[in-house]
Amino acid sequence: MKKANSKLFAVFLFLLVILAGVGMYTFHNAKGTSYFSDASESCNNCHIMNEVYNDYLKASHSKEVDGKPRATCNDCHLPHSFFEKWIAKTQSGLGHAYAFTFKLDSLPTHLSANAKSKEIVQNNCIECHKEIASNTINPTLDPHKDNALSCVSCHQGVGHKRGF
Repeated sequence: MKKANSKLFAVFLFLLVILAGVGMYTFHNAKGTSYFSDASESCNNCHIMNEVYNDYLKASHSKEVDGKPRATCNDCHLPHSFFEKWIAKTQSGLGHAYAFTFKLDSLPTHLSANAKSKEIVQNNCIECHKEIASNTINPTLDPHKDNALSCVSCHQGVGHKRGF
């Protein structure tokens, strides 16, 4: 009985090591550590984002001020609070990993923002530009809540050409 358990454990351990190796290899090839940064370059790791990233490099938000871009992809597309940011980043990353692993035949040629992403971008526009926007409108009152008008409805292409 002990010998059978011992063999079973050895097989289990062997499979676990193989699985860990495949996982590390995949993580390395996917430039996994780059996703822990705020660098916009990490969003360009996958070819589906090349056009968007190249547009971003030409946009006003990518222009450097004091050696840093005015806004990174994360500044616009993720919540700014620590926990919400990492929850959103994890959900997005796992969703993308699943799609690129198991749904290769049905991948879209262009990604579209879902309702939650649009809400995050809208909130970030208001937060970053509240000083400027308050000269024209009071963005905290959500003046366009009844007709689905958002900041990017009028300010298309600020971060990249392809919109929502």
